[in-house]
This record gives sequence, structure tokens and C-alpha cells, in this order.
Amino acid sequence: MKIKSIQLCAPIFGMIILSAFSVSASATNINTSGTACHAYNAAQVADIDYIQSGARNYATSPRSVICPVPREPLASGATTGYVYVDGSNAAGTSTSCTLSSYNYNGTFLGSVSFTSSAATYDNGLSLTSAQLSTFAYTAVLCTLPANSGSTIFGVTAIQ
Repeated sequence: MKIKSIQLCAPIFGMIILSAFSVSASATNINTSGTACHAYNAAQVADIDYIQSGARNYATSPRSVICPVPREPLASGATTGYVYVDGSNAAGTSTSCTLSSYNYNGTFLGSVSFTSSAATYDNGLSLTSAQLSTFAYTAVLCTLPANSGSTIFGVTAIQ
């Protein structure tokens, strides 16, 4: 009788123990500092200045920086992914940025842009799940005004 009750309870206890180790898959928000951005044009590397809060343009004319956007695949069933670009502008200046997505073989999947002249900004950009496929790579290209007129603080992938 004892053996029979142990045999009946063993599978139940086994399932309880195994369920304690199960992990559900979920995507994570990933923040990337503006210090990870670099000059888009290699000849303009010396024009980009890095400070603790991000990257800015030291030149007397606008310069572009490209920022990586590390991300995880979208959660199952998600139809849209979001990327936020944070930064600041001096009075009378503006920053323009474009989020682009490319597949593992270099095929362009989509892009979306914004321009901000706000003193500080936190601009959200979204792409569809088709544009953010599992093997898609993303980057943000921003044009910074001259004379340290703006700073890119960072980029956040919200999955």
C-alpha cells in the first residue's frame, strides 16, 4: 500500500519540481549609451566628441553619427517593436534621426525618422514585426548640428 501511494505521488512531485525550473521567454529593454555611437563618415571621426552623457558634434558644420541598437527578437505575438532616442538640443538647433532595419543578408526591411528641436527629447520610433524579424539588425543614424549644438544620450530598444 505504501509503495502504491509513493508510485502515484512521484509523478506529481516530479512535475512540481520541474515547473520550478521552467522559464517563460520574454523580451528585454536594452539601453545603449550615446558613447557607443560613432562618426558615420570615417573622414569625420575627429569631429565627434564623447562625453559621459553621450556623443556630440564638435565641427562647424553638421555631422552624422550611427548608433547600434542591440535588441532581442520580439516577444511571441508582438506586432510592433519600439526604439527610443534620447538627447538634447541647444536653442535654435535640431537633430534628425532615422531608425533602419536590415535582414541578415543585407536586405532593407524598413525605416522611420524624426526631427526634434526640443531642448531635451525622448522620441519613440516603431517598426512592424516584419521589419524587426528575428534575424534583423537595427541602427539609428542621427545628424547632429554644428558646434556641440546637441548631444545624443542614448538609444533604448523596447521589445
